[in-house]
Amino acid sequence: MHTTESGDIHGDVPAIAHLTTDPVPAAGSAPPTDWSVLPVVQGNEDSVVMVVWRLLRQEPALIVSAGYVLLSLLGLWSSYFFYRGFQLSILDYLQVSDFLVAGLRDPAYAAILAGGALLAILVGWPDTLRRRNPARVDALRARHWGWRVLFSRSALTSWDMSGMRPLTGVCMAVAFFMALGAAIYSLDKAENIRQSGQGSAVTVHLAGDTAALPGTARLLGSSTGFVFLWWPQQQRAEAVPISAIKRMQSVVLPARRAAAPIPPPVQTAR
Repeated sequence: MHTTESGDIHGDVPAIAHLTTDPVPAAGSAPPTDWSVLPVVQGNEDSVVMVVWRLLRQEPALIVSAGYVLLSLLGLWSSYFFYRGFQLSILDYLQVSDFLVAGLRDPAYAAILAGGALLAILVGWPDTLRRRNPARVDALRARHWGWRVLFSRSALTSWDMSGMRPLTGVCMAVAFFMALGAAIYSLDKAENIRQSGQGSAVTVHLAGDTAALPGTARLLGSSTGFVFLWWPQQQRAEAVPISAIKRMQSVVLPARRAAAPIPPPVQTAR
């Protein structure tokens, strides 16, 4: 080993092949917080949800089919509550093809599906954070009583007391909120038609009649073989065979008045 005039030390020291500027975490520092809203997978490998998910990953085409079936079931559920408000047993008037398109008649069903999933995830998020970040959650619980309430092990924030896997509990919560939201939406929609006069107003011409039926009806919906009408004057609903209807017309809307032209400003001579 020898020293040069510039003060550099030279010797038989191996050269450093690579330098890194990445910061080294200090000893004892807490790991970063994982804010993911997805339920913890560990311990759920034997759940029914994971078995179905593995099957869907092996056959991606089944994802579209499963979503379509789920949306159709939601549409049938909603239709039952909607027509129940008019004392119509809708299931007696449906054919096989109607079951397949029941979920496509109203885009609100897709919104209900997304809203139910979001609500179920938000309800289960405290339990997910507690499982992913136990040390961080314990530190927050020690700071304020609000954190202790949020991350408490209760029936609302933990699936352990239910005896179900977290993934199974979340999926059951999604199904429950979807069914509840669809029923409330359908009942409210029927109530607005009966009490507030909402809905599509139509005049009905039956086959063989020269004039339309007196009064205007509200179009509730249709199936492969029937049209469902609500007559607000008589406060009754009926299912009319499509073959018996010659024509249905919407009520003529008043034409919009054209805006009056703005007169040009009057110029005064100076």
